[in-house]
Amino acid sequence: MPEYSISQLDKFEECRLQYRFIYVDRIKRYEEGVEAFLGQRFHEAMERLYAERASRVVPLEEILSFYEKNWAEKWHSEVKIRKEGRTAEDYRALGRRFIEDYYRRYHPFEDGRVLGLERYIRFPLVAGRRYGCKGIIDRLMLAPDGAFEIHDYKTGSNLPEQADLDEDRQLALYQIGVQTLWPEAKTVRLVWHLVAFGVEMKSARTPEALEALKKEIMDLIDRVEATTVFEPHESALCNWCPYWDLCPAKKNQIKAETCSTLTLKEES
Repeated sequence: MPEYSISQLDKFEECRLQYRFIYVDRIKRYEEGVEAFLGQRFHEAMERLYAERASRVVPLEEILSFYEKNWAEKWHSEVKIRKEGRTAEDYRALGRRFIEDYYRRYHPFEDGRVLGLERYIRFPLVAGRRYGCKGIIDRLMLAPDGAFEIHDYKTGSNLPEQADLDEDRQLALYQIGVQTLWPEAKTVRLVWHLVAFGVEMKSARTPEALEALKKEIMDLIDRVEATTVFEPHESALCNWCPYWDLCPAKKNQIKAETCSTLTLKEES
Protein backbone atom coordinates (compact mmCIF):
# COMPACT_ATOMS: atom_id res chain seq x y z
CA MET A 1 0.00 0.00 0.00
CA PRO A 2 1.50 3.39 -0.97
CA GLU A 3 2.04 5.74 1.97
CA TYR A 4 1.88 9.51 1.79
CA SER A 5 3.32 12.23 4.00
CA ILE A 6 1.65 15.60 4.36
CA SER A 7 4.72 17.27 2.84
CA GLN A 8 4.38 14.98 -0.19
CA LEU A 9 0.71 15.88 -0.60
CA ASP A 10 1.45 19.58 -0.08
CA LYS A 11 4.06 19.37 -2.84
CA PHE A 12 1.47 17.91 -5.22
CA GLU A 13 -0.79 20.89 -4.57
CA GLU A 14 2.07 23.41 -4.89
CA CYS A 15 3.52 22.12 -8.15
CA ARG A 16 2.66 18.85 -9.81
CA LEU A 17 5.79 18.87 -11.95
CA GLN A 18 8.11 19.21 -8.95
CA TYR A 19 6.09 16.45 -7.28
CA ARG A 20 6.83 14.22 -10.29
CA PHE A 21 10.55 15.01 -10.19
CA ILE A 22 10.78 14.14 -6.48
CA TYR A 23 8.31 11.30 -5.91
CA VAL A 24 7.78 9.69 -9.33
CA ASP A 25 11.07 10.13 -11.20
CA ARG A 26 13.02 10.26 -7.90
CA ILE A 27 15.55 12.74 -9.27
CA LYS A 28 17.98 13.63 -6.51
CA ARG A 29 19.00 17.20 -5.84
CA TYR A 30 21.44 18.19 -3.10
CA GLU A 31 20.65 21.89 -3.18
CA GLU A 32 19.23 23.09 0.14
CA GLY A 33 17.91 26.46 1.22
CA VAL A 34 19.76 27.94 4.17
CA GLU A 35 16.45 28.30 6.02
CA ALA A 36 15.87 24.54 5.82
CA PHE A 37 19.49 23.89 6.83
CA LEU A 38 19.08 26.10 9.91
CA GLY A 39 15.79 24.44 10.79
CA GLN A 40 17.33 20.98 10.66
CA ARG A 41 20.22 22.00 12.91
CA PHE A 42 17.73 23.46 15.43
CA HIS A 43 15.71 20.23 15.40
CA GLU A 44 18.86 18.21 16.07
CA ALA A 45 19.72 20.42 19.04
CA MET A 46 16.23 19.94 20.49
CA GLU A 47 16.45 16.18 19.98
CA ARG A 48 19.75 16.13 21.88
CA LEU A 49 18.31 18.30 24.66
CA TYR A 50 15.20 16.17 25.27
CA ALA A 51 16.91 12.83 24.73
CA GLU A 52 18.99 13.52 27.85
CA ARG A 53 16.12 14.94 29.91
CA ALA A 54 15.24 11.68 31.71
CA SER A 55 18.65 11.61 33.40
CA ARG A 56 19.86 15.23 33.41
CA VAL A 57 19.32 18.76 32.18
CA VAL A 58 21.90 19.39 29.50
CA PRO A 59 23.71 22.71 30.12
CA LEU A 60 23.02 25.44 27.59
CA GLU A 61 26.67 25.70 26.59
CA GLU A 62 26.75 21.97 25.81
CA ILE A 63 23.73 22.29 23.51
CA LEU A 64 25.24 25.33 21.81
CA SER A 65 28.53 23.49 21.32
CA PHE A 66 26.61 20.56 19.79
CA TYR A 67 24.79 22.96 17.45
CA GLU A 68 28.01 24.72 16.37
CA LYS A 69 29.74 21.40 15.68
CA ASN A 70 26.79 20.12 13.68
CA TRP A 71 26.59 23.34 11.68
CA ALA A 72 30.26 23.21 10.74
CA GLU A 73 30.28 19.50 9.90
CA LYS A 74 27.09 19.50 7.82
CA TRP A 75 27.51 22.77 5.95
CA HIS A 76 28.03 22.07 2.22
CA SER A 77 28.45 23.95 -1.02
CA GLU A 78 24.86 23.34 -2.12
CA VAL A 79 23.36 25.35 0.75
CA LYS A 80 21.81 28.38 -0.98
CA ILE A 81 21.27 31.83 0.51
CA ARG A 82 18.53 33.61 -1.44
CA LYS A 83 18.19 36.84 0.51
CA GLU A 84 20.56 39.55 -0.63
CA GLY A 85 22.96 40.85 1.96
CA ARG A 86 22.65 37.77 4.19
CA THR A 87 25.58 35.50 4.97
CA ALA A 88 26.00 32.01 6.37
CA GLU A 89 27.31 33.58 9.56
CA ASP A 90 24.06 35.56 9.91
CA TYR A 91 22.01 32.38 9.81
CA ARG A 92 24.36 30.47 12.11
CA ALA A 93 24.06 33.22 14.71
CA LEU A 94 20.30 33.31 14.25
CA GLY A 95 20.01 29.60 14.99
CA ARG A 96 22.17 30.05 18.06
CA ARG A 97 19.84 32.78 19.32
CA PHE A 98 16.81 30.55 18.75
CA ILE A 99 18.36 27.87 20.95
CA GLU A 100 19.31 30.33 23.69
CA ASP A 101 15.83 31.88 23.77
CA TYR A 102 14.09 28.50 23.79
CA TYR A 103 16.35 27.10 26.48
CA ARG A 104 15.82 30.05 28.83
CA ARG A 105 12.07 30.00 28.34
CA TYR A 106 11.51 26.29 29.07
CA HIS A 107 14.32 25.42 31.49
CA PRO A 108 14.30 23.05 33.40
CA PHE A 109 12.01 21.29 30.89
CA GLU A 110 9.59 19.75 33.37
CA ASP A 111 6.52 19.97 31.13
CA GLY A 112 5.75 16.27 30.93
CA ARG A 113 7.22 12.94 29.91
CA VAL A 114 8.92 12.46 26.57
CA LEU A 115 7.26 9.67 24.57
CA GLY A 116 9.17 10.12 21.35
CA LEU A 117 11.65 12.36 19.56
CA GLU A 118 11.65 12.67 15.78
CA ARG A 119 9.18 9.80 16.00
CA TYR A 120 8.40 8.18 12.65
CA ILE A 121 4.79 6.99 12.45
CA ARG A 122 2.91 4.96 9.82
CA PHE A 123 -0.84 4.48 9.91
CA PRO A 124 -3.92 3.89 7.74
CA LEU A 125 -6.50 6.64 7.47
CA VAL A 126 -9.22 4.01 7.42
CA ALA A 127 -8.66 0.48 8.71
CA GLY A 128 -8.35 -2.08 5.94
CA ARG A 129 -8.34 0.46 3.11
CA ARG A 130 -5.58 1.70 0.82
CA TYR A 131 -5.02 5.16 2.27
CA GLY A 132 -1.72 4.94 4.12
CA CYS A 133 -0.02 7.91 5.75
CA LYS A 134 3.32 8.55 7.42
CA GLY A 135 5.14 11.36 9.17
CA ILE A 136 7.74 12.40 11.70
CA ILE A 137 6.65 14.01 14.97
CA ASP A 138 9.27 16.43 16.34
CA ARG A 139 8.37 15.65 19.94
CA LEU A 140 5.56 13.53 21.41
CA MET A 141 4.82 14.23 25.06
CA LEU A 142 2.60 12.94 27.84
CA ALA A 143 1.46 16.07 29.71
CA PRO A 144 0.94 16.10 33.50
CA ASP A 145 -2.85 16.02 32.98
CA GLY A 146 -2.61 12.83 30.89
CA ALA A 147 -3.07 14.48 27.50
CA PHE A 148 -0.85 13.55 24.59
CA GLU A 149 0.89 16.55 23.06
CA ILE A 150 2.32 16.78 19.55
CA HIS A 151 5.05 19.43 19.51
CA ASP A 152 6.39 21.01 16.34
CA TYR A 153 9.28 23.47 15.96
CA LYS A 154 9.06 26.23 13.37
CA THR A 155 12.10 28.41 12.65
CA GLY A 156 10.51 30.45 9.85
CA SER A 157 10.12 34.21 9.83
CA ASN A 158 6.32 34.28 9.42
CA LEU A 159 4.07 34.28 12.49
CA PRO A 160 0.87 32.37 11.71
CA GLU A 161 -2.52 33.50 12.95
CA GLN A 162 -4.49 31.23 15.25
CA ALA A 163 -6.98 30.60 12.45
CA ASP A 164 -4.14 29.27 10.29
CA LEU A 165 -3.10 26.75 12.92
CA ASP A 166 -6.69 25.70 13.54
CA GLU A 167 -6.78 24.68 9.87
CA ASP A 168 -3.27 23.17 9.77
CA ARG A 169 -3.32 19.68 8.28
CA GLN A 170 0.08 18.41 9.34
CA LEU A 171 -0.30 18.13 13.10
CA ALA A 172 -3.99 17.22 12.78
CA LEU A 173 -2.99 14.32 10.55
CA TYR A 174 -0.39 13.33 13.13
CA GLN A 175 -3.16 13.35 15.74
CA ILE A 176 -5.07 10.83 13.65
CA GLY A 177 -1.92 8.72 13.58
CA VAL A 178 -1.31 9.00 17.32
CA GLN A 179 -4.87 8.05 18.20
CA THR A 180 -4.72 5.15 15.75
CA LEU A 181 -1.45 3.81 17.14
CA TRP A 182 -2.17 4.62 20.79
CA PRO A 183 -5.94 4.38 21.43
CA GLU A 184 -5.41 5.51 25.04
CA ALA A 185 -4.65 9.00 23.67
CA LYS A 186 -8.15 10.31 24.34
CA THR A 187 -7.07 13.95 24.56
CA VAL A 188 -4.49 15.34 22.14
CA ARG A 189 -3.10 18.86 22.01
CA LEU A 190 -1.25 20.30 19.03
CA VAL A 191 1.61 22.62 20.01
CA TRP A 192 3.74 24.84 17.79
CA HIS A 193 6.94 26.54 18.93
CA LEU A 194 7.47 29.62 16.75
CA VAL A 195 11.04 30.04 17.88
CA ALA A 196 11.85 33.14 15.83
CA PHE A 197 9.26 34.99 17.91
CA GLY A 198 9.51 33.17 21.23
CA VAL A 199 5.83 32.25 20.88
CA GLU A 200 4.02 29.01 21.69
CA MET A 201 0.64 28.42 20.06
CA LYS A 202 -1.82 25.56 20.52
CA SER A 203 -4.80 24.06 18.76
CA ALA A 204 -7.24 21.21 19.24
CA ARG A 205 -9.40 19.19 16.84
CA THR A 206 -12.90 17.83 17.33
CA PRO A 207 -13.72 14.29 16.17
CA GLU A 208 -15.83 15.88 13.42
CA ALA A 209 -12.89 17.96 12.20
CA LEU A 210 -10.66 14.87 12.09
CA GLU A 211 -13.24 12.94 10.08
CA ALA A 212 -13.47 15.84 7.63
CA LEU A 213 -9.67 15.87 7.34
CA LYS A 214 -9.62 12.13 6.63
CA LYS A 215 -12.04 12.65 3.75
CA GLU A 216 -10.01 15.59 2.44
CA ILE A 217 -6.78 13.57 2.50
CA MET A 218 -8.38 10.52 0.90
CA ASP A 219 -9.79 12.69 -1.90
CA LEU A 220 -6.36 14.26 -2.40
CA ILE A 221 -4.68 10.84 -2.55
CA ASP A 222 -7.25 9.79 -5.16
CA ARG A 223 -6.31 12.85 -7.24
CA VAL A 224 -2.59 12.10 -6.90
CA GLU A 225 -3.02 8.50 -8.01
CA ALA A 226 -5.25 9.48 -10.95
CA THR A 227 -2.84 12.12 -12.28
CA THR A 228 -0.94 11.27 -15.45
CA VAL A 229 0.03 14.78 -16.62
CA PHE A 230 2.16 16.79 -14.20
CA GLU A 231 2.04 20.48 -15.12
CA PRO A 232 4.33 23.12 -13.57
CA HIS A 233 2.79 25.82 -11.41
CA GLU A 234 4.73 29.08 -11.11
CA SER A 235 4.66 30.84 -7.75
CA ALA A 236 6.93 32.57 -5.24
CA LEU A 237 8.03 29.08 -4.15
CA CYS A 238 9.88 28.70 -7.46
CA ASN A 239 12.74 30.71 -5.95
CA TRP A 240 13.52 27.72 -3.70
CA CYS A 241 13.10 25.03 -6.37
CA PRO A 242 16.26 23.08 -7.34
CA TYR A 243 14.76 21.77 -10.61
CA TRP A 244 14.96 24.88 -12.80
CA ASP A 245 17.13 23.03 -15.33
CA LEU A 246 14.30 20.53 -15.88
CA CYS A 247 11.29 22.84 -15.65
CA PRO A 248 9.99 24.10 -19.04
CA ALA A 249 8.64 27.30 -17.48
CA LYS A 250 11.96 28.19 -15.88
CA LYS A 251 14.10 27.02 -18.79
CA ASN A 252 12.25 29.51 -21.01
CA GLN A 253 12.78 32.24 -18.41
CA ILE A 254 16.50 31.50 -18.19
CA LYS A 255 16.75 31.55 -21.99
CA ALA A 256 14.95 34.91 -22.19
CA GLU A 257 17.14 36.42 -19.46
CA THR A 258 20.29 35.16 -21.20
CA CYS A 259 19.19 36.65 -24.54
CA SER A 260 18.37 39.95 -22.84
CA THR A 261 21.81 40.05 -21.21
CA LEU A 262 23.54 39.32 -24.52
CA THR A 263 21.53 42.05 -26.27
CA LEU A 264 22.46 44.62 -23.64
CA LYS A 265 26.15 43.71 -24.00
CA GLU A 266 25.95 44.07 -27.79
CA GLU A 267 24.25 47.46 -27.52
CA SER A 268 26.88 48.73 -25.12
